[in-house]
Amino acid sequence: MISNITMTLPDDYEADILINSDQNIQFPYKGNIISLDIPEPKNRRSLFYQGRVFLKRLKYMSELKKRNHYKACISLLDSANVANILTGKKYCRVIITSVKYMSWESKTPVYKYIVFPCIRLFYNHATCIVAQNIAIRDDLIANFGVRKDLFKVIYNGIDSGSIEELAALPLQPEEDYFMKDKTIITAGRMSYAKGQWHLVRAFTEVLKKVPDARLVIFGIGELREYLERLVKDYHIEDSVIIRGFNNELDKYISKSAVFAFPSMLEGMPTVLLEALACATAVVVTDFRSGAREIMDYPMEGEIKENTLTEYGVITPLCSGVMHEADVALEQNESFLAEALVEMLQNETLRKYYEKRGKERSEYFDMKNLMKEWLDIING
Repeated sequence: MISNITMTLPDDYEADILINSDQNIQFPYKGNIISLDIPEPKNRRSLFYQGRVFLKRLKYMSELKKRNHYKACISLLDSANVANILTGKKYCRVIITSVKYMSWESKTPVYKYIVFPCIRLFYNHATCIVAQNIAIRDDLIANFGVRKDLFKVIYNGIDSGSIEELAALPLQPEEDYFMKDKTIITAGRMSYAKGQWHLVRAFTEVLKKVPDARLVIFGIGELREYLERLVKDYHIEDSVIIRGFNNELDKYISKSAVFAFPSMLEGMPTVLLEALACATAVVVTDFRSGAREIMDYPMEGEIKENTLTEYGVITPLCSGVMHEADVALEQNESFLAEALVEMLQNETLRKYYEKRGKERSEYFDMKNLMKEWLDIING
């Protein structure tokens, strides 16, 4: 979001970007980086780390607002939102963002006992709340008592021009395992919310129908060892490639047959929007929240079987249980496998979704969304 907003701001706007650490910046930006100089920990949810960041952020934000009299201060994620509100709107507009369906975190102690009370106590004091999708907005209104009049729904944006440039880059000779009609690709942090193990398990069924299929997983995170163990236990090492983060991801998405997104929980995932812009057919689980809004499918009712939408296939949400290889596939993992097989084998369907997905991605181009951001920045 920082990258998208700052890179698209008109030239007569300037931005200061306050971040925890400037040691691992992976995205382009325009503006002045101000670092808290707090290195990335092994566990971002550590209360010691969060507390240290929060107190230092309070100090910096208060001083910056008073000294620079910004038009607006935009904060991303819960802790930064609270710090933005507490440092006040005397000198600038306080715009906070919500990128997660909060009620999903009700069983997480840190959220239940710290984040949720802060939302109820502080969010109504913001100037404006930008929700990444309608479901996130409605959850905060219904379950946290946040005022409806504070909200503006602005979807995550993408830079279509940059995506097209990356998509056109050639593969290296050693990357010839990417096949436009046989490769399934996914990308995202290797964490519980992303559900990649469900995809690995479903892929074992895909191989029975499409033996020369390939699954490529891009990402880093705490579940990498678990995913690698699953691949080994299923004896599918020759068919599954696990790679780290790559800032030329769109090059690989565009060379693949299907972008699979097995997430449990999202806001408005940029990587899925990028896959649409790469003209790659998508298969997504009915994650909460955002899948249906991206695919332009009605919000009501439970999806119980594979569903063809205008812009891609939505499959029923998997259980989230982290099974080992000796456990039979869940029904919804089997649904996911069936959707992937159909997309690989049905070239007509795949070509249709490549075209429709590309058309859909134009709606999310950041140039189209910047007017909405400027409206709330300027008041």
